[in-house]
Amino acid sequence: MSYSLNSNQVNYLNIGLMVLSAGLAFLFPFELFLVVYAVLGPLHYLTEISWLHDKNYFTQGRRDYLFLLGITIIITVLYFGWVPAPQGTIEFFTGLAFLGALFLVILRSGTARLVAFLAAALVLFFFAASEPFRVVFGLFLPTLIHVFLFTAMFILVGALRGRSLSGMASLAVFAGLTLSFFFYHPAHSAYHVSQYVRDNYGYFKDNGAGSSPFILVNFYITKILGLNDFGQGKVPLLDFVKNANGFLYQNPTALALMSFIAFSYTYHYLNWFSKTSIIGWHDIPRSRAFAILALWGLSLGIYAYNYFLGLQWLFFLSFTHVFLEFPLNQLTLIGIAKETRKIFATRGATAEAKR
Repeated sequence: MSYSLNSNQVNYLNIGLMVLSAGLAFLFPFELFLVVYAVLGPLHYLTEISWLHDKNYFTQGRRDYLFLLGITIIITVLYFGWVPAPQGTIEFFTGLAFLGALFLVILRSGTARLVAFLAAALVLFFFAASEPFRVVFGLFLPTLIHVFLFTAMFILVGALRGRSLSGMASLAVFAGLTLSFFFYHPAHSAYHVSQYVRDNYGYFKDNGAGSSPFILVNFYITKILGLNDFGQGKVPLLDFVKNANGFLYQNPTALALMSFIAFSYTYHYLNWFSKTSIIGWHDIPRSRAFAILALWGLSLGIYAYNYFLGLQWLFFLSFTHVFLEFPLNQLTLIGIAKETRKIFATRGATAEAKR
């Protein structure tokens, strides 16, 4: 007999998963990240793409997803340097995918969509070469914004729609744990990051093509928050990478930020699997389930053989699931706005009735 959790039970389960993720992230920041990224990541990509497919990717047309899939292919080719392109090209296409997803959600007319795409492309063209744009769209959007900010949005819209104590509690716990990483920096005197972890997390080529993107997240968070004085040379990023052993893997503040990254990814994956009974992503044909399990097993084998080869193998799949989720992200933003407006409208009506 199958047993399904209701929304309140899922909320309380997720509170436990948040606490578990945060605790493990504080203890083993780098190791936890690499493990969940390799083990839970591929299964998440495959099952979410399957679920999005059954939901028509939350767009208006049956073939709208081809636009996002096509951009993912272009970015994969550019990322590995198979085709040379000017600086900012990857970020331009990422921004176009994100804004394009909004148009696919709210516009039905082909003409209106074309005009909107061209206007977006023109605006993005002028900003794509700037460093803030490249950092936000090229680095943070497919990584921390996807796993942290969009997850926070899902929690928020669920709490607003449910108006339940469990939903509000999950939102409060998520916010509190997030803040803890920025205010609590425990000493890790006995913590040692192995060479295997350093090689796979911090691998970076001078030209950037085909590098591990992980260490870039640490670099730009560190830079934005002004936590170190690297960058006195001509190439700040390379200075950071070369001096990572003395800061990234030892400094308490840097380790706390790494814990935040590990927490974000770990809970992002666990949150997805905890919602099985709510959204029913497991209700798929048996043939598809076997295919997903086979691809997951293959991915685990490649990661076990060579972790960085696994990253390259799954780059396309990872970006595909991020981009195909953009329409859902846009709908979630719209949903938050609608639910917030309802709350204020209700309060306004109540206040008016009391007069």
